[in-house]
Amino acid sequence: MTLWQKISNLGIHQNQPIYQQKSIIILNQLCVIAFPITLTMSFVIGVIYHIPYVSYALLVNSSLFFVALYLNYKQKSELAMALVSTIPPISLLASSVYSKTQGYSYSFGFYIAPRTGLLIMCIIALFLYAFRGWKRLFKGMWACLLCFLGFDVIHLAFGINVLKLPHIPTDYFALFLGFNILLMMMVILVILLSNINKTYELEVEKQKQQVEKLLHNILPEETAQELKDTGQATPKHYEMVSVLFTDFKGFTNIAEKLTPHEVIEELNKCFLVFDEICEKYNLEKIKTIGDAYMCAGGLPIANKSNPIDAVKAGLEMQNFMKKWKTEQIKNQKPIWELRLGIHTGEVIAGVIGKNKFAYDIWGDTVNLASRMESAGEVGKVNISETTYELVKNNFQCEFRGNIQAKNKGEVKMYFVNGEC
Repeated sequence: MTLWQKISNLGIHQNQPIYQQKSIIILNQLCVIAFPITLTMSFVIGVIYHIPYVSYALLVNSSLFFVALYLNYKQKSELAMALVSTIPPISLLASSVYSKTQGYSYSFGFYIAPRTGLLIMCIIALFLYAFRGWKRLFKGMWACLLCFLGFDVIHLAFGINVLKLPHIPTDYFALFLGFNILLMMMVILVILLSNINKTYELEVEKQKQQVEKLLHNILPEETAQELKDTGQATPKHYEMVSVLFTDFKGFTNIAEKLTPHEVIEELNKCFLVFDEICEKYNLEKIKTIGDAYMCAGGLPIANKSNPIDAVKAGLEMQNFMKKWKTEQIKNQKPIWELRLGIHTGEVIAGVIGKNKFAYDIWGDTVNLASRMESAGEVGKVNISETTYELVKNNFQCEFRGNIQAKNKGEVKMYFVNGEC
């Protein structure tokens, strides 16, 4: 990070609203730029025009910019903005009026220079608060107008009328100088604001992409898009979905012998591989419940290949668990073994509720898939008769007979031993 960036970010922290961050950055940058400008103006007015009071006021104002930077650094940005917005124009006004009482007749000394300074400060204040919305912007514009009216009224009250002042040739140069300083400040403001807005637009876009990526990790892409577009995701009916359940046998007993950190670490190793397998075979991960893992094929985009996809995924998961078991035994670490069941049928899928969105599926198919898992055997892929009829030409299957399933009575089940 460059020195310019470090100074620009004084007082910035992540919890601040973006408009406040923009205001602080532009104030910091203007303070750095305004210091040499006010110092130069102080020198010109003091040395060339010999008007000490306005020169002193500008000199004091230049030091105020460093005070403003310090206040931003101390997280007191509101005080810094108020300081920059009010003290310089008031001091310039007071010094110009006092110059008149001391007999100075240069219009630049007690009218043009402070009026230019006032305009610069008003523009700065206007832009600082403009980030907070249109209402504040319009209020700032009216405040600027009132400042100029008040400036002229006070000068007239002291008998200072710029139209009746005795002008000298240097006044025209002074007017030209003041106008160019004002124009230069406005150009600087536009450049700074443009750069800041561009930076923040890139940051906002980056954050938006991160949020969308997170949303797509939680929800299927189509569901996430519908949720963004309409604010809700209507549950959909699917005619043919293959639901896959896994569960670790003896997990509870083994988990009691491990620390919570060790349990999560080993579970995560398995589930990360399951996630990759699901992605490989176009299955949608639904959720994990403790040591149980649930995924489904054929949604959110319906397809007819999901029974085959689910069985292939199931076989690969069991193959991984065999390798994992061998590695664990070799390292003298505790092991658990996997039961896996698949059933194919119709489901309802979608997001319900309004808090903590989660994509889920419902229907008797889900219940029967769970029974396939619980009635299965470790190291095997257990499928229902419905799934078997859809995949029998692609896999070597072994009929198990009618197996008792909880709340379902006897159900025909098959082991998948491999691909044909």
